[in-house]
Amino acid sequence: MSEILFGLFAVVAALVVVFVIALSIHWGNKRETGLVPYVFYPVLLSIAVAAILSNRDISGDELQMGMQAMVRNPASAWFGRLTSLFVIFACGERILHRLTSRDKIQPMPMLLFWALFVYFLSNIVSPALLGRHTSVSHEYLYMFLAGYAALLMTPKEVDLSVISMRNATLLFLVLSAAVFVWKPNMVINKSYHGLIPFLSIRYTGLANHANSLGPMVVVFLLCLWRKPYASHLLNLFAWGVGLGSLLLAQSKTSWIACFLCFACVAYFGFREQIKERLFDYRRPQLSIIGIFCFILLCTLGMLMVMFGNLDAKLARFASSNEGFDLISLTGRDVIWQVALQEWHKNPVFGYGLPLWDDAFRVSIGMPYATHAHSQFYQSLASAGTIGAIGLVLYAMALLYACARTARASQGLSMALFVLIAIRSISEVPLSLTGFAAEAMTHLLLLIILTAYYPAADRQAVRARKVRVPGMA
Repeated sequence: MSEILFGLFAVVAALVVVFVIALSIHWGNKRETGLVPYVFYPVLLSIAVAAILSNRDISGDELQMGMQAMVRNPASAWFGRLTSLFVIFACGERILHRLTSRDKIQPMPMLLFWALFVYFLSNIVSPALLGRHTSVSHEYLYMFLAGYAALLMTPKEVDLSVISMRNATLLFLVLSAAVFVWKPNMVINKSYHGLIPFLSIRYTGLANHANSLGPMVVVFLLCLWRKPYASHLLNLFAWGVGLGSLLLAQSKTSWIACFLCFACVAYFGFREQIKERLFDYRRPQLSIIGIFCFILLCTLGMLMVMFGNLDAKLARFASSNEGFDLISLTGRDVIWQVALQEWHKNPVFGYGLPLWDDAFRVSIGMPYATHAHSQFYQSLASAGTIGAIGLVLYAMALLYACARTARASQGLSMALFVLIAIRSISEVPLSLTGFAAEAMTHLLLLIILTAYYPAADRQAVRARKVRVPGMA
């Protein structure tokens, strides 16, 4: 009887797949743009809904979200399933549209095509099938499908993607602020002592952690800078909500990343204007201010070394709780040691993708360690040396593509890469095993790189044409 039921289920599933494929081809046959730029809405909304329905309480300790077994509400589970179906349909439609289209279409950047393929093989397929603990799951395919759908995007869809990311994140932040007023214990830790004096709270919003909310807000501010709202009041409101959320999150790495990302956009977007002002001797105010600030910083540094009793202060800071957290990266060094031990046990293919699941965390006595808190250590431990090599090759390909498209994208591609690189030190922003907030930044970067790759080629050709006559 069970075999008959399984056979019927397989037939129904096959018919559903065929129907979805046919519907995708019919729906996207005459459409230049697909639904991929809109996946940011349901993904971020599903994260917010899951947090609200979980009825969590993080007011005493922000690690409670990782240490407590959060009972997932059936409604949020169904919302997540519908989101997954939408992502599959949107990505599948664009891929099928590309395969069946007879029109002249934009060429795909083959460097990114092969880099993503190698990264998927080395960090998903290899540990899933050859790791010490094998595992197969449908969750491993979402980012793979979305990544290749992103490699088919056009410049028009870049603007749609940036606007969608901006609007979806603003909705997420507004919902978080509303919950802060309605039920503050769900979104803030009331016993946190950070760098801001007299502020003993840490704002998590509806994200999984304050360190997840911070980079989400940085991406939002970059999108808002690139595509501001037409309404001046709405624009001011969005900047206020974003900057306020970033400040209250008290994520030091996100503050640093925000400064560096804005510097990238300012340099590549306004490089000529900056050069003009710096070397314009008729209006030397900007140069004078820059030189004065540099001299002032050097002077303050020398005075601190000479008269500030710096050695004693550093010793006291190192012995304090804040100093210990900084030196150990809030205990992440212990998690890295566990990851290295697992790599030594399985050096080639790694532990496997079930690493850091509930059973493993119980076995090591770290219920809060949901991943290796480092992209490199995560690949090294879960996928072995093969995975680490694949990660390095993929990162090099992304860096090369970002450098090529930095000028055409007005610094947005390089800014997102800088954010991902900083996050990779203590988090796993390039993970392919899920499709949550971290994956949205990765997806947006691939969309931007794909759209501006041809523009970078055209700029390079024009630059060579300009140089050749001058050399002659």
